[in-house]
Amino acid sequence: MVQRRVQPEHVQVAATLRRMREQAKVSREESAVLLGCTVSKIGDLETGRSKPKPVELERLLDHFGVAGDERAELVEFARTARGRRASGPYTAATVPNNHRRIVDLEAQAVSSLCYSGELVPGILQVEPYAKALLDWSWQGKEAEVGKLLALRMERGRLLTRTHRPPLRYWCILGEGALHTVVGGDAVMRQQVEHLVALNTTTENVTIQVMPYDGGPHAFRGLLATLHRFPPPAPDILLTDSYGRETIQDRPQVVERATHHLDLMKGMALSREASTEILRACL
Repeated sequence: MVQRRVQPEHVQVAATLRRMREQAKVSREESAVLLGCTVSKIGDLETGRSKPKPVELERLLDHFGVAGDERAELVEFARTARGRRASGPYTAATVPNNHRRIVDLEAQAVSSLCYSGELVPGILQVEPYAKALLDWSWQGKEAEVGKLLALRMERGRLLTRTHRPPLRYWCILGEGALHTVVGGDAVMRQQVEHLVALNTTTENVTIQVMPYDGGPHAFRGLLATLHRFPPPAPDILLTDSYGRETIQDRPQVVERATHHLDLMKGMALSREASTEILRACL
């Protein structure tokens, strides 16, 4: 029997639905009773194997106590997801709920492989480093900075979560990120110390430094992240450049990106050598 391919936009709805249920402290069993279905169907709804009917989604959101803009935006996204292409742009700066949904994708993933050339990726950032970046991006908008900072710190906890297996995270970090001063010398020292600690004490995190002389590669000038999900959901590639965050699931594109990211692992320094480079920056 040929298994129907899971659509990435359904994975986005599923990831957000699971996060809302967990925040409401509602079990899958309770959700199943609410909808009059099996627990396995709730699992399918939360992995993207099936899409909730509008009435099911509304009932779940009522039970989870979700209201306001986040509810309206998720309902609208779910309603139009059937015809929505996953490769469209998402501008997190202007559409926070779409950004939240992309973060939910990260939370649903079982593993992620990231390349970042100039900045430490959000999930690895310490709070002062993240705040310095957000202050620069959202000058004078303290409320927005506060919300996005809390969200970014929430992402970091994916690496140490205990209610399910922590995210397996592999980062290829450009050497330039270690010399791009964000927030001043004291903040950079705290940030690098955090990277050293992750690389030496956290089994599910690997950080490789791509040296300046590592040579050309496919992701120069981009931030690229490859997310893997529980089967049968597809792998999803996120790329980020100025003003444009793109989600891509086409198999040929994802396979090519996976190949290039694997090549970059071989070009970058080993985990041990990378740790020594990081320590030398302290």
